[in-house]
Amino acid sequence: MAVALMPPSMKALRARVSARSLRERIKARDGPAVMNNRLRQVKIGLRPIRPLQIVQVDHTKVDIMLVDDVTRACIGRPWLTAVLDVHTRMVVGLALSLDPPSAAVAGLAVTHAVLPKEEQLADIGINLIWPTHGIPEIIHVDNGAEFHSRAFERGCQQHGIRLEYRPPATPRFGGHIERLMGTLMSRVHGLPGTTFSNVAVRGDYQSENRAVLSFREFERILILDVLGPYHNEVHSALGGTPAAAWEDGVAGLSIRQPADPDAFRLDFLPFEERVVRRDGIRLFNVFYQDGVLAHIVESGSSKLRVKYDPRDLSAVFVELPAGDHVRVPYADIGRPPITLWEHRFATKHLRENGRRSVDEHAIFAVVEEQRRILAEAHDRSKRARRAVVRASLATDQVTGSRSQSHIPMASPGDDPDAKVPMPDEGTTSGVEFWEWRR
Repeated sequence: MAVALMPPSMKALRARVSARSLRERIKARDGPAVMNNRLRQVKIGLRPIRPLQIVQVDHTKVDIMLVDDVTRACIGRPWLTAVLDVHTRMVVGLALSLDPPSAAVAGLAVTHAVLPKEEQLADIGINLIWPTHGIPEIIHVDNGAEFHSRAFERGCQQHGIRLEYRPPATPRFGGHIERLMGTLMSRVHGLPGTTFSNVAVRGDYQSENRAVLSFREFERILILDVLGPYHNEVHSALGGTPAAAWEDGVAGLSIRQPADPDAFRLDFLPFEERVVRRDGIRLFNVFYQDGVLAHIVESGSSKLRVKYDPRDLSAVFVELPAGDHVRVPYADIGRPPITLWEHRFATKHLRENGRRSVDEHAIFAVVEEQRRILAEAHDRSKRARRAVVRASLATDQVTGSRSQSHIPMASPGDDPDAKVPMPDEGTTSGVEFWEWRR
């Protein structure tokens, strides 16, 4: 005969739950990850005592849709890589990209952080000061593949920069730059075409339909917002502004500068090792040749590092045994500059169409045809428009219309080594700007 059991009272339930340890209760309710985050002992965080002692580097996909320069049709969201000085909270460098993080874009951001920025600001018509430059002592990053790449690790090693990786799955160790990204994204949410931080907040706002800013326009807006409001607003952890903290911190401080800025850029480029032969260098099934290589062939040197810029494969940079670099262009100088992204697309296309071997002539023929098709599809497909903008940004670098140290990346996300406007200075009011943002 079954015996009916009385359910326990709420008082009994509370007593039984309370009898369990706090660790058990949090684990049962929220899971082990939340339990560890809430109950793990907190160690003292990063405590630098001077500028450039520790900088953090991180990426985020920007909460805004951008448009093509010509048709003003949507091309999607860009990526932002930022470099933050932990002691002063100054943004010391940044890079925008249309592709996911990679070793090349990480190196580009560090290069931008280390070198002076007057040329870049003049190029884009900004009459503000960005005083940060110099080689950091420590770069603090997460465990992304791009930060473990050969190029990034070796570039840091060559210039005496110590790489420190935060433990996996511990975002709290990157809190300084995470807060910066959150601050910048909150400002982006005031721009037309924003995607906001999540679907719930966006509601029925049509981000693609409201998008009006091109890649270059947004880059200028972002830099203005960093140099204006962010650097000159009181930071709660500092009790003052980042700009004032930087000025005070560098007073009397000897900051290391790269002896050769061009060489510093090259030291963070991805590379392959190749033997220099009589017919030159073969990289990505493309030949490179120059008379300067003759003495290398005669010396019988073994494999040398051949560095390349994924945004422009029209030349490579051979690192000599003494540490110097020589620029070596295409063997056929009539070939047009192409990006690594275009090269990979062409190679994939040829493989899929049954080509066992891929030669230089076939690669450039496919790239030329690809560019023709993209130009025709430019006003019909967001993917095609995005590709055209990539090529345009790379072309800017080749023609010299923008400073090399800040060209937005046009490299593919699967890199082999990896992954708001302010009023101009001198104006009397920012009312029109803030009205536009609203």
